[in-house]
Amino acid sequence: MARKRHTVNVKSLCSLIVAVLLLQTASMPAAERNEKNKEAADSVLDPRGIWPKIERIPLSPRLPSLKRARIYIINSWGSGSGFETVFSKITAVMRERQPDATVTIKGRNTGYSLDDPELWKEMKANADAFIYAGAPSSSTTSYAFQWAAALEKMGLPGVVLMYDTLLSVADTTRKRQGAEVRYVAIPFPADTMSPSREIKAIDDILGCLTLPLKPHEQQTGYIEAPQRPRIMTTGSFDEIQAYFHAHGLSDGLPIVPPTEARVAAMLRGTSQKPDTVVIKALTPEGLGVTVEKVAINGVMAGCEPRHMPVLLAALEAYDLHNKTNSLVRSTNAFSFMQVVNGPIRKELEMNAGTSVLGPGNYANAAMGRALRLFITNLGGGVSGINMMSVVGNISTWPFMFAEFEEQSPWESLSVSQGFKKEDNTLTMFTGGWAHAGNYGHVRFTLKHVAEDIAEFELPSGAAIILSPKRAEILKAQGYTKQGVADYLVEHATKPLSELRTSHYFSDTPDTAGKPDSVEHRVFRPGTVHVMVAGGDASPMMQAWHMYRPITVSIDKWR
Repeated sequence: MARKRHTVNVKSLCSLIVAVLLLQTASMPAAERNEKNKEAADSVLDPRGIWPKIERIPLSPRLPSLKRARIYIINSWGSGSGFETVFSKITAVMRERQPDATVTIKGRNTGYSLDDPELWKEMKANADAFIYAGAPSSSTTSYAFQWAAALEKMGLPGVVLMYDTLLSVADTTRKRQGAEVRYVAIPFPADTMSPSREIKAIDDILGCLTLPLKPHEQQTGYIEAPQRPRIMTTGSFDEIQAYFHAHGLSDGLPIVPPTEARVAAMLRGTSQKPDTVVIKALTPEGLGVTVEKVAINGVMAGCEPRHMPVLLAALEAYDLHNKTNSLVRSTNAFSFMQVVNGPIRKELEMNAGTSVLGPGNYANAAMGRALRLFITNLGGGVSGINMMSVVGNISTWPFMFAEFEEQSPWESLSVSQGFKKEDNTLTMFTGGWAHAGNYGHVRFTLKHVAEDIAEFELPSGAAIILSPKRAEILKAQGYTKQGVADYLVEHATKPLSELRTSHYFSDTPDTAGKPDSVEHRVFRPGTVHVMVAGGDASPMMQAWHMYRPITVSIDKWR
């Protein structure tokens, strides 16, 4: 007798199996369910840079008294620090209390972030102690402590005068320098202090020069680098997010958990060995960075293995930009514009066209995002602690794009910077406090751009992004790429009366003696840079306050 055949609906059977499994899971005791969840947990790697071993700098012995003392007051800024009235009052108090002492107020011969061997030599010969004044600036205050530590090491006792809005900067810089530099913090602005508060501040300043050292101020040797685990934490996806956010290891957005497997895959995107040191001391805290640490943060940003050479190039360019360690610490709001040139733009499917600075392109967004994670995790940057941007800057978020070389009538940005057309490069600008445009109609000309960028805050620099259609129009009008830049330099002017009010401007032989009414160029030759990117809906132009382009090879990191 023939067997009866049964037909089975496979889809229905699968649905039934899933339902049974879900029912079993739901009826499972809570403890057993938790155990199952633990089995599915991920272990993620530590994304932080490597702390260095720090040599301690013991403070110099204090003065026995201020009798016949030669005190140098160092002003970090030429003017506008707000400490000027305090300097005069310190001088008056010293004259009254110790007539045989001398007070010398000195400005620096170099910028606040640069070494000043001429001044240090003078102080070594003519000073017994110093008062080093910072400014209402995070980076300037950090450098006040750095240079004060150097002077203490030279044998001069001193104190830093600073504003109490930047106390976290004092704490982090002293730790990083390995020196318990003494300081006195006053309110900002200084003229809000009452007379009694002023006298107390001056007493504290002078006391820092004479009060005997405490044991912790005399320590020598080294501060050993803290031991950091390879595995940062273990948990579910949500637990990892919560952990990274709570410990300040993200940029505020969800991160991709950097598991061993994901990081290993990312490392296959470069021929560099995982333990190769990329940067020895990345700002703001001078942490060491290996290729593997870059890969970990690249995974967190959502990058793919093929993005690794660009990430390594971006880190190299950032480090070259930040040798002075002031940009990310600043109370200003610096950002970094990254432009990619070469065939790799297409390999990585980067956007060079419509909405080139907007959202929507995976490569632009993920690779651009990685830089902010580098600054946070690999450099040790913490907003509100050692990164003190008062208002902030939206362009500190992903700001990477590709130049539209195929649609440009001129040579690319990288060729202008001395590279070959077939080279893969990344150019990084800094600035970003302002932009002008869009200039969307033909009636807007380069003259309008020049008028607007003349208002950019010094230091001078501008990056001009022309859409392909605008570039073709300008070419038809007889402009070369360099011609566009030259026109903008020539026509972006301001009266000297306005320029002379800037902290960044000082008269040169070209301007000295000229009346305030004379119009003077805001931009020096070579500080305006032109590139082509964007869509073709209309002949747009944009101008960004960006300067100091640094171009590095991507190919060296493949």
